[in-house]
Parts: sequence; C-alpha cells; structure tokens
Amino acid sequence: MPIIKKGLFTVWEKFPDDKDKVKRLFRESETFQAVCEDYMRCAEALRYWNQSDSEEAPARREEYTALLKDLEGEILQSLNESK
Repeated sequence: MPIIKKGLFTVWEKFPDDKDKVKRLFRESETFQAVCEDYMRCAEALRYWNQSDSEEAPARREEYTALLKDLEGEILQSLNESK
C-alpha cells in the first residue's frame, strides 16, 4: 500500500473540489509534490507564528502569509493547466 504524504492532505483541505486532480498531479509530477510539501511546511510555519507573541512574529506572519498565497497560486495554476 503506498504511503500518502502529508502535503497531499494539506492541499486537499484547501482545494476539496479538486481532490482527484490534486491526487493525479501529485502522483505524476515530482514538481507538484514539492509544491505541496512546501505548502504544508509554510502552513505549519504560519500556524506557529500566528500563536507566537515574540517580537518578530508580525513580520514572520506577513512573510508566511505572502508565501502561502504564492504557493496557492502555483497550485491553482497547475490545477487549471491539467487535463
């Protein structure tokens, strides 16, 4: 039985209407796999910084929010370009 990576589940949560496309792209494309893993790590980092009350937290929240948005755009582009 193949192991499903956590990044795939994170992207499924964000794009529930495209589960089949996401699964197929994840299976077929190492680049898409990497984007999904980056998305998961970025979402985890943003959750961390959202809970932090450190002095650098606001800057990190802004940074990770922008990065997450960029990765979402990249995922959407892949989904839109897929068959």
